Amino acid sequence: MGSNTHDAAPPDSVHWHAACAWFFRLGRSGLLAFLLVCALLLSSGSHQARAAGTAPNGPGYSSIWAPSNKAFLGTAANTTSDVWFTGYNGIISEVFFPTADTANTTDLQFLIGDSGHTWVDEEKVATTSTVQLYNAHSLAWQVTNTANNGRYRITKIIYTDPARNSLIQQVTFTALSGTLSNYLLYVLYNPAIHNAGNNNTSSTQTYNGRTMLVTTDSSGNYASALAASIPYVSGMTSSGFVGVNDGWTDLKASSNCGSSTCPDYTMSYTYSLASNGNTAQTGLLDLSNGGSVNTSTATSITFNLVLSFGQTSGSTSAATVAEQTLNATLSDTSNMLATYVTQWNSFDNSLTSPPAVGSTTAIQQARQQEYYLAANVLKASQDKQTGAFVAGLGVPWGDSNGDSDAGYHLVWERDMYKIASALIVAGDSADALRAVQWAFNTQQQSDGHFPQNSYVNGTPYWNGIQMDEQAFPIILAWKLGVTDNSTFVNHIKKAADYIVNNGPRTGQERWEENSGYSPSTIAAEIAGLLCAADIARINGDTTDQTRYTNAADYYQGMVQNWTFTTTGPLGGGYYFERIDGNGNPNDGASITIANGGGTYDERTIVDAGFLELVRLGVMPANSPYITLSLPVIDATIKETINGYPYWFRYNHDGYGEHSDGSNYNGTGIGRLWPVLTAERGIYTIAAGGDADLYLSALMAAANASGMIPEQIWDVAAPSGYTPGTPTKSMNPLNWAMGEYIVLLFSEANHRVVDMPSITYSRYVTNAYQPHSGWVVDYDPNQLHPGKALTIYYNGWLASHTHVYIRWGENGWQNIPPDAALVKRSDGFWQVTISVPTDATQINFAFHDDANNWDNNGGGNWNVPITA
Repeated sequence: MGSNTHDAAPPDSVHWHAACAWFFRLGRSGLLAFLLVCALLLSSGSHQARAAGTAPNGPGYSSIWAPSNKAFLGTAANTTSDVWFTGYNGIISEVFFPTADTANTTDLQFLIGDSGHTWVDEEKVATTSTVQLYNAHSLAWQVTNTANNGRYRITKIIYTDPARNSLIQQVTFTALSGTLSNYLLYVLYNPAIHNAGNNNTSSTQTYNGRTMLVTTDSSGNYASALAASIPYVSGMTSSGFVGVNDGWTDLKASSNCGSSTCPDYTMSYTYSLASNGNTAQTGLLDLSNGGSVNTSTATSITFNLVLSFGQTSGSTSAATVAEQTLNATLSDTSNMLATYVTQWNSFDNSLTSPPAVGSTTAIQQARQQEYYLAANVLKASQDKQTGAFVAGLGVPWGDSNGDSDAGYHLVWERDMYKIASALIVAGDSADALRAVQWAFNTQQQSDGHFPQNSYVNGTPYWNGIQMDEQAFPIILAWKLGVTDNSTFVNHIKKAADYIVNNGPRTGQERWEENSGYSPSTIAAEIAGLLCAADIARINGDTTDQTRYTNAADYYQGMVQNWTFTTTGPLGGGYYFERIDGNGNPNDGASITIANGGGTYDERTIVDAGFLELVRLGVMPANSPYITLSLPVIDATIKETINGYPYWFRYNHDGYGEHSDGSNYNGTGIGRLWPVLTAERGIYTIAAGGDADLYLSALMAAANASGMIPEQIWDVAAPSGYTPGTPTKSMNPLNWAMGEYIVLLFSEANHRVVDMPSITYSRYVTNAYQPHSGWVVDYDPNQLHPGKALTIYYNGWLASHTHVYIRWGENGWQNIPPDAALVKRSDGFWQVTISVPTDATQINFAFHDDANNWDNNGGGNWNVPITA
């Protein structure tokens, strides 16, 4: 690593020194004529003494991450360059290296001032930003930031070096008023190396004669280096502590600016080192490019600003690797942008062409472009080294969360299943295959279970148990044809056994908050077990095939008994709950909502998770359990904004901003989730309807760049926020981007394109149907101990409002509470009971609310049970 760069003449005095030197060359008369003028100029230019050496008073303010509403993101479409970038408000936010779960920056932007030191602008707040793809089939971005005061414009083309670990911004700075000589352009960089911003060491270094701003993490094993293709003004770089003596504080703060009068809009700090704290680095760029540009006449300059990364390699330090990488990128004369774009174009060309869906050509084209953006965002969220997909490249409400919050750049099996399934639909099975292989070989634990989430190296982050996440890797393996014996024995069988031994109850449902019996979780468990059974069959394991099939059938028959209330206070009283703590949805037990949501009767809390029963092929779309639940959730958690339907996760949700718009901080108010609009659209297609409105709603929820967020503002948005626009939670949410792809293709094909066909075939296409004209019917294959037995009734009580069953076993023994039936579209009523393991006979009869009975003419129904 190079030596520290020492201080030199201040920039505002450099040209005055040169002018006075020219007067000296005029001779004695010139000297006398201008002596007084030069003295005044030199005094004014020097302004004050500069603070140099090592920055004092660390560690600075506590580090935070950047806001999470990303306007752009990208990475090279290869496995060579291990750098990912994100951005908001026209500037760079988190940059990830060497893996997709490892952030290294809070932000990187410009400060812009005038040469007279009367003002300094901060780019992210003093400009209006427009963002567009540089190329429609790549993740290179063109960002244009125009000063709100009309003085200047900054245009950037942002991409990564496809051959190195470098982020490149091709910057054009344009003076809209005056010339370049009227402006001072500073780089301001806030590193957070290796997921930590509170213990960095930053310094100014030289490498091969090039001045660089270098930062290392606390271990010294990871580093960044920052420089441009134009030099820094000699001596005008600094590393300081955020909020104490960093560049922003120096130039803009009302205190600690290095002057008796703050702000003084002058760079007073030129510290060469800031150790062990939350550091920020500043460098004044030489807009004359070493004197080659006449700033008195030129109004614009174009240069590359490059941020490179390194990690310790053998005896070579991380800092040196970063410096070498930076130098190599800046010295590369090839067209790196063209290579970057070409690689992304190749990926897009390999995808399935998007269908033309929409009433006009313009709508069709916009949806097709959104498809490519969604697929590319998903591709960009895959870790290059492992194949794992992170849920999002950022931290929700990052600007109020620090080092201890890993955000969404972690791997959840549920999110990865949704991402991988969408990519399969888009024609990219290769990346989905890498993901499922990683799941089995890296994340799966020795007892067969998958953790709640993890880093890309498989280390668990949170240790909750979510039973749907045990099932999704199995379903994904089945979709991809990963059915070899080794994978089955060592991975799929272990995961399926874990479900059989621990399900259907889950430690957490898909909202990661409550334990119990969840319709969405059980839907995944059923599909996972049935896929595991088929893979067991392929491997000749008929014992496990039967065991997994029996468990799936039982869960499928009983799911409504565990989660569908018939005594609820909402709507008509018949609907799926969000989750039931003990599998008795009619007992009115209490549920405590996370995030400060409060405690309620569990029958009063609903979500749309039951739609996963249809999505995964476990129930038909016209199941009365589904159709009875739809009006309840629509009346409870649905809002319409600008004609588009959206839903809350559930009522009383606390995962969102507060009523005044302040960030979620453990409590808040949950907002609307566009992904739920996609799920409803997919259900609508399964039910034979048209989902065009839902596609439009998803696109309306996206930001100007097309990123579909986790949440949007509801009609009760705080002052200053617009209903239907992204909140400050994660954007884009990869789950939502993936659902857009699935919804688009499902709408075009009039079927749910990512549904496991094996479940749909068993539980919908080939489901038992009661015989027309029969009073009572049932599937004889279910007349066995331990089975879920569905009984169908169409007797003289069928026209009544409610019908109930009373049943017992072995001559009316062990009679449980009467159970309500639900009415089907074919006129039959149905109910499912769990056949006791000691039963040799089931006895039952029916009645209504008025105690009118249908008891088979007094003999009841007495059905033999076969062991």
